[in-house]
Amino acid sequence: MNENDIDQSLLELLARYFYYIDPNEENTAFLEANKDEQDLCYFVAYRYIKENKTQDLIDALKDQKDEDYIKAMKDYVYGGGKYGYR
Repeated sequence: MNENDIDQSLLELLARYFYYIDPNEENTAFLEANKDEQDLCYFVAYRYIKENKTQDLIDALKDQKDEDYIKAMKDYVYGGGKYGYR
């Protein structure tokens, strides 16, 4: 898999999920987080995608109705994605 094969929507969703699972996160929206935090979340999401770990993770999160996954999904959809608005 090369960088051109990365699904941008999946990358955005996973980055937000990894941001929201942080227990120290204080209800700051992903787009309002500092760049270093965002970059770390994108890095982890990218690694998950490259290592083909995403489908198992997303299936488990859907089955559990994981609150952080739901929050990440809402943030991505209603927040307009990476270049969206608040």
